[in-house]
Amino acid sequence: MVDSASFSHRITEASIIKRSRIILALDITDRSDLNEFALRTISQLESYICAIKLNFHLILPLSSSELSEVNRLVHSYDLQSIADIKLNDIPSTNKIAISHLSSMGFDAITVNPFIGTTGLRAVVVQAHELKSGILALVYMSHIGAQGGFGINYLGSNNQVTSLYQKFFQDAIASRVDGVIVGANRLEILKEISCKRDHIPIYSPGVGVQGGNIKQAANSGTDYFIIGRSIIGSKDPLKTAKTLQHQLVRVNITD
Repeated sequence: MVDSASFSHRITEASIIKRSRIILALDITDRSDLNEFALRTISQLESYICAIKLNFHLILPLSSSELSEVNRLVHSYDLQSIADIKLNDIPSTNKIAISHLSSMGFDAITVNPFIGTTGLRAVVVQAHELKSGILALVYMSHIGAQGGFGINYLGSNNQVTSLYQKFFQDAIASRVDGVIVGANRLEILKEISCKRDHIPIYSPGVGVQGGNIKQAANSGTDYFIIGRSIIGSKDPLKTAKTLQHQLVRVNITD
């Protein structure tokens, strides 16, 4: 895989190499061997995923050297690594966060569009200069998402719109590398899919949160962020393989 290529190109290549659109969410808790478990899990499942996603479950307790070790292993398997920190701060703070995460080997960062159009454009520019990607939240998968992403507001043109629609418009205008919409939000997925202008959709929420992988794929999801359904299963390898095969069949039959 070409390291100098953009994140969008690298994850596309990874999905082709692995024949998978699954991003493994390593949201690991209640273990004393977090780093070792993460490394073992990646090595066990690398054939059935195209990327991993780390959030504060690992980013906070692990040292920068341990996170760098995880990302080196990820890259050795031709996978990509996403830092799920939902970045949402002033430009100078965002710049520091992106710089440090990139230096530890992360390929992309999730961002909360509450930072506004100017802030979102700034993080995209900086990330792209470092060959990193930006994934913008549009509508999350958790139970309370409607109370935030689904609320209406009065825009500058005196038109009432939903906050997620504003986030999506800002994401498109800022040339982000992907948008995040819950796999259990099928109507939102269909709406965004029709307007996305080739920007890929990343979806958490399969399995534990009620999302169906085939329905979400048919509604527009390109990449599936799956954690507990795989890691918490009795046989993670078998589960990852089954999910990967389901997506291959969707590609062939739909």
